[in-house]
Amino acid sequence: MGIRNNILIAFLFLCSCSSMNIVNNSNCLYPQHSPYPGGVLNIQLNEFLHDENLEDIKIGQKSPFICRSEFKVINLISPIPLTSKETKIEIVLNNKTIKTIPLIDKEYRESRITIIDSNMVNPSKEILPRIRMEASIIQAAKNINRITNYSLLPMIMPTSGIESSEFGVRRFINGNPRNRHTGLDIAAPEGTNVYAPLDGLVLFSEEFFYRGNIIYIDHGNGLISSFSHLQESLVKKNKKVKTGDLIGKVGKTGRVTGPHLHWEVSILGTTVDPKLFLKTINNSLDNL
Repeated sequence: MGIRNNILIAFLFLCSCSSMNIVNNSNCLYPQHSPYPGGVLNIQLNEFLHDENLEDIKIGQKSPFICRSEFKVINLISPIPLTSKETKIEIVLNNKTIKTIPLIDKEYRESRITIIDSNMVNPSKEILPRIRMEASIIQAAKNINRITNYSLLPMIMPTSGIESSEFGVRRFINGNPRNRHTGLDIAAPEGTNVYAPLDGLVLFSEEFFYRGNIIYIDHGNGLISSFSHLQESLVKKNKKVKTGDLIGKVGKTGRVTGPHLHWEVSILGTTVDPKLFLKTINNSLDNL
């Protein structure tokens, strides 16, 4: 298992290299502009940008994703970490601030759950190396940034069901504070279909300690999504998928209180609210 995971990390690292993200796209409206922690900046800034100086633009300290529409409108897209304490973000060109974006101090609710299996709450020392290795694999997958033509947003909901836990909630497990919730939980009966929300390439399909059966898909241009706690995966590494392709079944593997899909989306290495990539909240394939 250790050798296999090391090979997987090496593969993901090789996939992670990219130069500046500039993509011609007919729709730069997504993800939705959401200037708060866990959200995404989507700023139209044509008056300052020309092809010769796109490489010099920064949002904060990072290079943004640059979306250029068929009308040559340019949008700068950059994620805001869920844990950010910033009150504003500056857009910098040639070391000069050209625009300042105020950030909203969004409040996320608390979520308190009880896990009966004590090993899923406080794992034994023997399990910790596995957990650390899997965390490294997940971060390597989030950092992948390949220039492709996959990202034709918006996404569709990957399954039908009831939203049981939204992105960003402050979690308490058995009364103790834990990391923030970095995905959208959709409760559904075991065996409910799970679909690819957007075209992409399957990075891996594995079984992890906390996440259970999990799939990671690279949608291109730094946009990654994952699907956890599956009953089963129906795709394998390097499988190309189209929006709406069946990829798995809802389950209750890993650390769960019941059957549900945990859906995460990250852009440029930062996990953000998946609903920002949807045209509507309730547009899964089963509801179309």
